[in-house]
Amino acid sequence: MTTHSLTLDRVSYRLADGRPLFSDLSFSFDPVATGLVGANGTGKSVLARLLAGRVQPENGQVRGSGRVFLLPTPGYPPAGTVGELAGVGAELAALQRIEAGSVDETDFACVGDRWDLRERLQQQWQ
Repeated sequence: MTTHSLTLDRVSYRLADGRPLFSDLSFSFDPVATGLVGANGTGKSVLARLLAGRVQPENGQVRGSGRVFLLPTPGYPPAGTVGELAGVGAELAALQRIEAGSVDETDFACVGDRWDLRERLQQQWQ
C-alpha cells in the first residue's frame, strides 16, 4: 500500500472574480519531491497555496502531511530546460552525446547506470 503525503479530495476553488479555477479536483501526491510545471496562468501557484494551507478550497478537502515549498518563478520564461530545472541537465546532455556516438569516458561516468533517465523524467511529467 502506497502512503501519500498530500491528498486533494474533490477540491473546488474560484478566483476573486468568480471564475472557477478547479472543480472537483482529486489527486494524491506520493511522499517524494514533486514540481508543478505548466503554462502561465493555469493555477500552479494557487494549487501550491492550497497544498500549503495558505488558502482554503471553496469545496472539498486537502488532507495529509508534508512540506510544501513555494518557489517564485525567477522570470518568465524560466531559464534552462526542464532537465536543468530538475537537476539532471548534465546527465541528459551526456546521454544525448553518447546516443550521437560519443565515446568520452566522462559522458559515461556522468550517466552512470541511469540509462533510462529520459524516460523516467518524461513519465514523471505526464
